[in-house]
Amino acid sequence: MFTKVLYFPSLTVEDWYSNVLLALSLSRFTQPEKLAANEYSCVKCGKPSSAIKRLSIRKLPPVLSFQFKRFEHKTSDRTAAQKIEAPVRFPSRLNMAEFTTLSMKAQEKDKDHKLEGISYPPLLGPLAMYEYELFSVVCHDGQIDNGHYTCFTRYEDEWYYFDDDKVTHSTLGACLQAQAYMCFYVKRHLDYKPWMTPSYVVAREAEAVKEKEREREKEAKDAAHMKEVEDTLLSLV
Repeated sequence: MFTKVLYFPSLTVEDWYSNVLLALSLSRFTQPEKLAANEYSCVKCGKPSSAIKRLSIRKLPPVLSFQFKRFEHKTSDRTAAQKIEAPVRFPSRLNMAEFTTLSMKAQEKDKDHKLEGISYPPLLGPLAMYEYELFSVVCHDGQIDNGHYTCFTRYEDEWYYFDDDKVTHSTLGACLQAQAYMCFYVKRHLDYKPWMTPSYVVAREAEAVKEKEREREKEAKDAAHMKEVEDTLLSLV
């Protein structure tokens, strides 16, 4: 099994669904996929072999962007694109824990331990580090050759609707009912690795050490200079 670093997934929207859930699309996007022997070669021996491919998010970014596949080509004519008008239900808050590489590996280990008679919950860290809040939605009206883009965006606790140069007050409810083309989520908490010291602390401590070294060097030079003066005075007596 191997994974791929994925920051801005593009999710397919099937037009035969009357209601598509973002969470369901993410689940389908990260489902394991079996590869036949002619589709994969072993990285060690180079021989064709069957394998399982699975996409997961290795590192969650501060801003997570989802682009829905709203256009498709059902024929060989690349200019004859059709728009998928299926509505997409997306939440105001989203937890990405189950779609991360860390969570998937922990789940696999948990399954192995249960087979051995050992059971304990996967160690995923604080759930807050996986939580996102919706802050902007881009909408598309029209077709591929003659469309118009609008946008819902949150500023502090208020929602606004942007239509070219017109900006009007809106609501979260209106945003969630929009025909979304792209959704932007911002991380609720910026996480730091607890075993690592922040870079600004490391820089400050390094500068403090250098300052102490400069002070010791200055004291040593002053002491050497005073000794030279004393030796000179003694030689004149």
